[in-house]
Amino acid sequence: MIKLKIIILFYIILICNCLNLDPFLFKGEQISEYFLDSYQGKTECSDAIDSCGPLGIQDTIRKFFLQSGTEKIAAIFLAKKKENYSNDTIILYFHGTGPHIDYYWPRTRLLYATGYSVFVIDYKGYGLSTGQPTEEGIYQDGMNALKYIYDSLGNPFVVVYAYSLGSLVGCEVILRNNFAKIIRFVLEAPIGTVESIVEDGCFLNIPGSYVTTYKGKNSEKIKTITTPLLWIHGTKDGTLNREIHGLPIWNNYHGEYGFYIKVDGAEHITCPQTIGYNNYIKCLKDFIIANANNNPFLIAK
Repeated sequence: MIKLKIIILFYIILICNCLNLDPFLFKGEQISEYFLDSYQGKTECSDAIDSCGPLGIQDTIRKFFLQSGTEKIAAIFLAKKKENYSNDTIILYFHGTGPHIDYYWPRTRLLYATGYSVFVIDYKGYGLSTGQPTEEGIYQDGMNALKYIYDSLGNPFVVVYAYSLGSLVGCEVILRNNFAKIIRFVLEAPIGTVESIVEDGCFLNIPGSYVTTYKGKNSEKIKTITTPLLWIHGTKDGTLNREIHGLPIWNNYHGEYGFYIKVDGAEHITCPQTIGYNNYIKCLKDFIIANANNNPFLIAK
């Protein structure tokens, strides 16, 4: 009976032509400050900070804002203290759908545990960033983050790490980039296409384009990306199904240096802890330094 009522309501909305799922793609929350290691709210990989241990006196956290169109987006750079990062490798992290950097801070700390600096932003409408998120807007945010790295941090090598919603930004940034030394691309639990999210999650057989204007066709964009790729996905991902989203991306990747990690039993948000934090960190390090062939978790294309 409940299901029948939902179906009837759904069709009423369709008839009225007022169903639009675009606002539900973004779940950002604007806040007044970042707490990072001291944050007491809900997080992903909540025990990761304890596993990584406290930051040392040589570690620095820089908080600042970047201009992105008419809005300002918040950015945080976690790195060793030094004046110039020109010869370094920096991980540019594009996080998931919500709600802000604090929520993803344990994941940021895990990336930093690889030994590389990490640069993370909040999209428009997230955290301390102003404005409202849109598909083109988050692409703009990503490009401005990359531009800042090269304008203000020297001429470093960049690893783009894109998780969930961030996969839309990561793919687009690599396609648009014509100046950065992007040496590696990591996709964790990526979106295949935005339309496939709708079609996979809806028990009614309607085209996703009817209820969303977003494109986000990562499975098509990846065809022209040759940057060395690491794809990470859990077999129990009920949010972005591995076969529907991740596998088409993997099958369409034609670069020469591609690896994947099939995380058995992992759900959408649990790949790092399921594989084990130490294994996760080592996998990323081995992929970045081109030692992936010697890591049993990394499967070559």
